[in-house]
Amino acid sequence: MNNTIEIYDQYKEIGIKTRKITKGIEFDLVKAFIDYKKDVFRFSNINKLAIFIEPKIDNSYPDIVFVSYNPENYNNWNNIRKELSIIDYKILYHIFQNKEINANEITKQLGVTWKDTMLAVEKLYDCKFITRKNEFWRTKNKDVFSIRNIEAVEAKINKLDQVFQQALINKNFASESYVLSNLDKGITGDKLNKFTKFGIGIYTFNRNRFRRVNKSSKAYMPVSYSSIYFNEWLGKILMEK
Repeated sequence: MNNTIEIYDQYKEIGIKTRKITKGIEFDLVKAFIDYKKDVFRFSNINKLAIFIEPKIDNSYPDIVFVSYNPENYNNWNNIRKELSIIDYKILYHIFQNKEINANEITKQLGVTWKDTMLAVEKLYDCKFITRKNEFWRTKNKDVFSIRNIEAVEAKINKLDQVFQQALINKNFASESYVLSNLDKGITGDKLNKFTKFGIGIYTFNRNRFRRVNKSSKAYMPVSYSSIYFNEWLGKILMEK
């Protein structure tokens, strides 16, 4: 198995939508950073890297998303997982968040219909995502989510502040969120404190060298139901190989 999978527009049939790449200085920076990350990533049999370039997540298009995952957790892939919908992902994440919950509470708390709830838990059970004890549903174990980390990176030439809002949005699905800039000076004081306050990291590029100026905070996976998209996209890709 290859250590790295790069995903752009070749997987539309499995639901991965991407934005058309605009070539130029900014995309050159993105390509260089991808090469850098592949060089420094700690590959192993249980730690591989998937790189998504401008994927559509909800209503946004992050520039790069680096996903580290354990391929062994996909060995028992179930084809029913291909049929899961956004409602199924939302219910799965809600079960995960609550540790254990019954169908009535799922319906009430998420505002979905009883039919949608029951169809979802049936599919999730058949996929071996969840298990039932008495009247309560819970995720089967921690390995149902095969991704270890999701790092979103938003790139911008010269204008660091303009990319802050998108980096903040990326925290809705990513365990780590970074901005990438060619600027390497002046990132101090109030400007640096702003990024630190919101848990956003900063990479800079100068003299052909990348430097991490500020480390992103790290959230536990999955961050939201949107994180599960990457988990399932990877499974579909791996099953095609």
